[in-house]
Amino acid sequence: MQKAVLITGCSSGIGLVAAHDLRQRGYRVLAACRKAQDLENLQQQGFETVQLDLDDKQSVERAAAEVIALTGNHLYGLFNNAGYGVYGQLSGISREQFEQQFSTNLFGTHQLTQLLLPAMLAHGEGASFKPAR
Repeated sequence: MQKAVLITGCSSGIGLVAAHDLRQRGYRVLAACRKAQDLENLQQQGFETVQLDLDDKQSVERAAAEVIALTGNHLYGLFNNAGYGVYGQLSGISREQFEQQFSTNLFGTHQLTQLLLPAMLAHGEGASFKPAR
């Protein structure tokens, strides 16, 4: 059985490169991103996709349930790659912008990891990865 790995933020950059690399190494890659067009592009590249918006609690719950169903509750790894930064002068950045950034980068990532840990640990293997930013 292929080991399944979920990669968040898979539409471009590190996530997309990691998806191609892990698939080449024999892993089953579940590629997650927010936008429908990005999901379609990933499907055209041959990836299984999961729609996920880490800023939306219900989206995180739906995505986790979908991953558990797709993998038969046997997820090998979670690559928490999704996230973004709010840049600029502090005086020009609103509280709402920071709250949304924290919701995505911290709270959503935490929620997803908590929901998927049982599927990774129940079989005696599994890991969660977060790239350095």
